[in-house]
Amino acid sequence: MKFFVACFALAIALGPAAFAQDPAVLTLDPASLHDLVLTRPASEIFELRTTGADPFVATLPFPAPANGVTVLTFDYIAVGAVPGFAVYVGTPWSESRMQAAAELPHSEGWSTFSLDLAPVWGRMATPPNRLRLDFGRDAGHVIQVRNVRLRAADTRERDASSTIAARRAADLALDGKLRAYLTREFPTQLTRVSVGAEEIEISGETRDAPGELFLAEAQLWQDALHAVSLTRVASISSSSTPFALRVPRFVTEGATRRDRLFTRWLIVRGEKNSAATPLSAARYADIVLARHDWPEKKARSKKGLGGFTAQRPEAVADLEALGIDSVTVNLFLSRYLRAAASPKTIPFTYLGRSFHVDRAELEKPDRTLLAAANRDALVFAILLVPKSGSWDGPLGAIMQHPDCDPAATYSMANVTSAAGIALYVALLDFFAERYSRVGAPFGRIHHWIVHNEVDAGWVWTNCGEKPPVLFMDQYHKSMRLAQLVARQYDPHARAYISLTHHWTTTASHRFTPGREVLGHLLAFSRVEGDFDWGLAHHPYPESLREPKTWLDRKATFAFDTPQITFKNIEVLDAWMREPARRFLGQKIRSVHLTEQGPNSPDYSPRALAEQAAAMAYVWQKLRRLDAIEGFQFHNWADNRREGGLRIGLRRFPDDPDEPLGPKPVWHVYRALDTTDEANATAFALPLIGLKSWAEAPYRGSISSASGR
Repeated sequence: MKFFVACFALAIALGPAAFAQDPAVLTLDPASLHDLVLTRPASEIFELRTTGADPFVATLPFPAPANGVTVLTFDYIAVGAVPGFAVYVGTPWSESRMQAAAELPHSEGWSTFSLDLAPVWGRMATPPNRLRLDFGRDAGHVIQVRNVRLRAADTRERDASSTIAARRAADLALDGKLRAYLTREFPTQLTRVSVGAEEIEISGETRDAPGELFLAEAQLWQDALHAVSLTRVASISSSSTPFALRVPRFVTEGATRRDRLFTRWLIVRGEKNSAATPLSAARYADIVLARHDWPEKKARSKKGLGGFTAQRPEAVADLEALGIDSVTVNLFLSRYLRAAASPKTIPFTYLGRSFHVDRAELEKPDRTLLAAANRDALVFAILLVPKSGSWDGPLGAIMQHPDCDPAATYSMANVTSAAGIALYVALLDFFAERYSRVGAPFGRIHHWIVHNEVDAGWVWTNCGEKPPVLFMDQYHKSMRLAQLVARQYDPHARAYISLTHHWTTTASHRFTPGREVLGHLLAFSRVEGDFDWGLAHHPYPESLREPKTWLDRKATFAFDTPQITFKNIEVLDAWMREPARRFLGQKIRSVHLTEQGPNSPDYSPRALAEQAAAMAYVWQKLRRLDAIEGFQFHNWADNRREGGLRIGLRRFPDDPDEPLGPKPVWHVYRALDTTDEANATAFALPLIGLKSWAEAPYRGSISSASGR
């Protein structure tokens, strides 16, 4: 016990222990645990499991007075929001000295939580010397925490009341303008933008609109709704409808060469010296001449693996052992780009500018993608934009979205400035060109998943607390950039939007329901020229901790179901088949299930069997759903840094009994779509309550109202 207490007393924080204006490292007191069980999945991580109605833990007394540091901050993972999080300031504990938060928000990745205790602190006659952290009023929550500390309020927090209110008002106003724009009937129309090697052909209809008409362009970072942002490019004769114009693809502006592949085009009216009046919606490129005429790559089966990396030879061997035909690969963009040349970098040039990539870091995706290519697997690259502190030197300030909140795990791409877009596009082009070469000397990337779980954008794709349509305006630009870059090298490359299993509800007030997110994306596609985007969906069971997905209560067989999980995956297939969701109203959009796996709450025989049964259950549904093309199982192995989940095919790498040992779900996954499937999955039928697998698929109608 002494050893445990000594280990527990280590500071859970970054940086040195200091007071005054420096962060104050906090030490938790193991003797104060109440209705909590504590474990340590890793040296820097503390896992708290609530066991009763009053779960709390206190800090040890501060070693020195904490002056000027009143903001409690820690990093955490909470799979499911924890309502009623509160902090008691100073002893004896008293409701009069309690600062409450509405919740500790849901976060499936490391997020930062901050709560300013200044209102309570200022009422105290003497400075407090301890804190008590209360984790709601319910048993069953699991929270992982690290880096617990007190710090001074930053500039953003000190200015919060006025700055945030002003920004919120401006964002709401712009959101309203965008909503009006997406429903407006314009008097003219651009119908097609085709980008060739050196020229762009733009077609449209003036519909006899009066006045002097021009073709205009807006760069992606500019506000296309603002007339001052529009640049007239060519005159249009109002008597010629339909019309077609050709303009140069590349233009030189000072010392910079610009590619109009990323331009949005409009028809405007106005005299040469007067403000332009937009007469059409903005339109992106519809067609891009590709360097290679690759045939479209399809996986041989739906069986895939998420988060694949060649860093472990066992994972590479499992591609063959499990019959894997598709993988997702994470690209943490900050790992590769460097601010200046060095002996450790390799150079590349884009539009006349020189950039530098870390050689050692680049070798890692090279090995991973070559391993996937050796298996002839379909590859999805997940584009993740780390926050500014993860980038080399000044690159972070350029690449992070300017409104990204510190609480986020990842940022939205910075599509708000010319510099941000130029850097983002250059890096995307580097990867797209490298991993599309003839013969695949470094492997292949076929498709691009743009950021992660954007319906939970506050955590995974943060650009501040934006209203939903304004958020989609930012995200849609990032998607378009990824697809336009990739289509230069592969005519079938596709950008995918990533969503959680929440459909008409959310896990936090800062999130947006997935169906609403897709509705906004469809609206932008309809107005600004449809493009062949796909859906990367994550249909985890209702509770990520509970493998018995067949008991999910929030998964109904209706389009307004609260969630789409393994139980009602048929709803997603039916919804994507609706003509209104199809590309150009005809082609069913590609759907891959790119991150999901049933959990084993522990390694008991019962828990492991239920995890394996959930995989067998959902597979019987998927094999008859043609709109869903693939299932990339996440995770390959259990991960200590996933909030206490055990959703892997294999055990923890440091498991004391069987490190990386294959779990029963591994054996089930291997057997699927083989002659051994019936024998390997028969055990699951009585666990689920089925007589045969023919009962697993839902064969009824999918209603437009709440249903079973």
